[in-house]
Amino acid sequence: MTPKTDTAVSATSYAGAGISVIAGLTLTEWGVIVGIVTAIVTLLINFIYQQRKDRREEKLFQLKVEQIQEDVRDGE
Repeated sequence: MTPKTDTAVSATSYAGAGISVIAGLTLTEWGVIVGIVTAIVTLLINFIYQQRKDRREEKLFQLKVEQIQEDVRDGE
């Protein structure tokens, strides 16, 4: 067989194996997989938005500190 044919046969074999594994999963197993994927996606989204919130709060804090420092300088 040629290398191209070997690659095609190998890919077909792997695809068949993957399809048979997927077809063999029960509804309960699919539910577990979907639950795990949903939890991971939720974790990532929450992490991203928490990072953004932290950056906004840090900027607000720095602005308040600068305002207080200006008020103290103006009062002297």
